[in-house]
Amino acid sequence: MSGLALDKLMNPRSIAVVGASERPDAIGSRVIHNLGVMGYRGAIYPVNPRYERLNDLRCFPALSALPDRVDAAFLAVPAAQGPKLMDEAAECGIRAVFINANGYADGDAEGAALQKKIEATARSHGISVSGPNNLGLINVHDRAAIWTPRFFQGVRPGPLALISQSGSVALTLGEDERKIGFAYLVTTGNEAVVTVAEYLDHFARDERVEVILLYLETVRRPEAFAAAARSALRNGKRIVALKLGRSEGGRALVQAHTGSLAGEDQLYDAFFRGLGITRVRDFDEMLETAQLFATCPKPPPTPHFVAVTLSGGEAALIADVGNEAGVEFAPLRDDTLARLRPAFPSYAKIHNPIDAWGLGFNAERFGMVVNALAADPAIGTIAISVDAPGVGGGDVPYACVMAEACVAAATNSDKKFIFFNNVTGTGPNEEVRAILHRARIPFLSGVRPALAAISHFLRVPAETVTASPSTLPANWSRRVLSATEAERFRILAEAGVPMVETIPVPSPSQALEAANVLGFPMVLKGTGPNLPHKSDLGLVRVGLQVQSQLESAFHEISAILERKVPDRSNRQIYLQRMAEPGIELILGIRNVSGFGSFVLVGVGGLLVEVIKQASLRLGPVDEAEALAMLQETAAGPLLAGTRGRGPYDAAAAAAAIAALSRIGAATLDALSVIEINPLIVHERGATGVDLLIEPAIPKDVEAVP
Repeated sequence: MSGLALDKLMNPRSIAVVGASERPDAIGSRVIHNLGVMGYRGAIYPVNPRYERLNDLRCFPALSALPDRVDAAFLAVPAAQGPKLMDEAAECGIRAVFINANGYADGDAEGAALQKKIEATARSHGISVSGPNNLGLINVHDRAAIWTPRFFQGVRPGPLALISQSGSVALTLGEDERKIGFAYLVTTGNEAVVTVAEYLDHFARDERVEVILLYLETVRRPEAFAAAARSALRNGKRIVALKLGRSEGGRALVQAHTGSLAGEDQLYDAFFRGLGITRVRDFDEMLETAQLFATCPKPPPTPHFVAVTLSGGEAALIADVGNEAGVEFAPLRDDTLARLRPAFPSYAKIHNPIDAWGLGFNAERFGMVVNALAADPAIGTIAISVDAPGVGGGDVPYACVMAEACVAAATNSDKKFIFFNNVTGTGPNEEVRAILHRARIPFLSGVRPALAAISHFLRVPAETVTASPSTLPANWSRRVLSATEAERFRILAEAGVPMVETIPVPSPSQALEAANVLGFPMVLKGTGPNLPHKSDLGLVRVGLQVQSQLESAFHEISAILERKVPDRSNRQIYLQRMAEPGIELILGIRNVSGFGSFVLVGVGGLLVEVIKQASLRLGPVDEAEALAMLQETAAGPLLAGTRGRGPYDAAAAAAAIAALSRIGAATLDALSVIEINPLIVHERGATGVDLLIEPAIPKDVEAVP
């Protein structure tokens, strides 16, 4: 981390409010008022030379006039005054400063210069800075609200911590309609000094925090962010992120398929997944997931999930929405079906999700259903769908009976029980909630957000980076970058990725000589700088069977290269033996400074432009993870075999993916892209037949995603 200690920022025992005013709507007045609302127990020092007293507090003309050294200072002043006051705070030994004003880096060049001055002072004196351009923060348990909103009414204490790059989002989530409770609310603003990463690291070590919510536009210090996230994961905390940018087109760093498929948002998906962070799509999904994680901090004993409702129509809806959310409804075991049978008509077909109306609703029969499911050792989670809105309704009595049955079953079971309303409406019914609270059973709202939350809950968080980077020689990257394209095939093969044997052929006679050694049929390719898509330029000839075809192809490719590559020394023609048929994949590495090495897998060859589907991970990965990646795309069923062809060697494909991912991680600072398209997977073995490698983009050029 940055080395900054956030204790005085997050829990100041005394605070000076510079720019305090007698106007109740002034920023400084709001901060003093909000500290009072939270019951702040520390000393408050208003600072303004125009007043002797404010809010029944003695007012001081300057920070240097304070009778004691304070932990923190809040600067309720325009941006132009910020640098001077930061210097004064540093001279007074203040180690935490809150800057609310905008007009810094969020404004024009002059504002950016002001922020740089503040950053320089802060870093030279070890000052933690919150902001600029934010609402401040609230430490709920320690009753410190360094917070600017005008109509503040306090926050319910609880296990959540929110870090938001949007002030308005913090206000919305801070209303806590789900009554979960917060330990912290933090708005980060411009993050001049303290970024999301430092706040996350602080919360990772706070025992009062169980679930950390992130609302993100970007990640400014990805390496520190990753370290903090891993610390939180090790300490048993769950992180839920709502990251903007899903609808934006992918940003490619180089002109390669890997760049176009692994766009910015997909990289964040893989980045979060590799860190065990749960990514959600909207506020409802975030809050229901937070509610579930806070109530059930430990994962279920097994991933097997069963849903129970009192309606066949709702059961069908749950199945549809659950499948979209990634929830698997596994069939019930025969012995469980036998225990359920007495509660259902003889003609009824019992499926998961279960329509438990059966022979009609009563407490005994519903208890029979719950007990039968609780007795099944394969089942880990039982979710009950109800219609019990906050305003009441005819089904609330049913829901109360169902809740009592689940509370009784949960007492002697390791199963995880979850209730959810079928609509969000007016929220969960308080009578039902009170019953469930006795057994800490969460009560969620809405089919889609509830099932999305359950899907996240069923996935035990784990870092997917399970493999060690390749132990390549120190000069490997330099060697591969200085090599010709033909030589790169051999170098990659030596590092563990199966590549087709490739021979450079400067003349038709040498091409024929090489062909006689390798054996027909042959492939002839021409290459040069900045020619990644050789097929589109007519620089690839496949299926060459005889000498005349080989010679003709050589002359045609030579003519194209003369037009495309003026410098003769940069042209190259090489020969490859025609690979056996199979399933064509694209394998790619995209190295992004700070974020890590990403490995990409999808259907390749000519279909890459049509299917445009890929699986992405933060690398390196092992063979098991590589197989899982293949199953996430159309490559999985293709490798399994179709219409009498196959199956193909998925294990060889996985080994190639894992080897390439290790190379990518080992060359993070030297290479930006490695792409094999296609890697042809045969019934036995695999062969890479085309290759693209790009050097790392200079750090002053590459933008942070």
